[in-house]
Amino acid sequence: MSGKSMDGVNMFYQTYNDHNPNLWEQAIAEDYVGNVNGQTIPNRDVGKGFVTLLLKAFPNINYALEDCMLVGDNRVVTRWKATATHTGDFFGMPPTNKNVSMLGITIFETRDGKVTKLWDVWDQAGLMAQLNG
Repeated sequence: MSGKSMDGVNMFYQTYNDHNPNLWEQAIAEDYVGNVNGQTIPNRDVGKGFVTLLLKAFPNINYALEDCMLVGDNRVVTRWKATATHTGDFFGMPPTNKNVSMLGITIFETRDGKVTKLWDVWDQAGLMAQLNG
């Protein structure tokens, strides 16, 4: 899918897939607010901090879009699967070197080719079961 609404969404996933947190500012608007599994991400800097931590824990993470829909002029919904190897600390959990997969759905709101808002729900329990199993 292409178009101005997709620019920020594509760059969002490229940040992870290229393993480059410096792409975050290209994808995310200055007034960004996110919501991930019910937790508010209050601004772009906090979001970038999470991306950086995730990339340290799962440096080879790769997101594949399973579905993508444009809703109206400025909303994009994606259903995704991410695969990775846990080779770094993940919120206090030492590396397990396990290959894992994560599933989720994300709703993006965009403006001028950047993500302004994000609502993300992903299977944290499934990830922890893979890491602890």
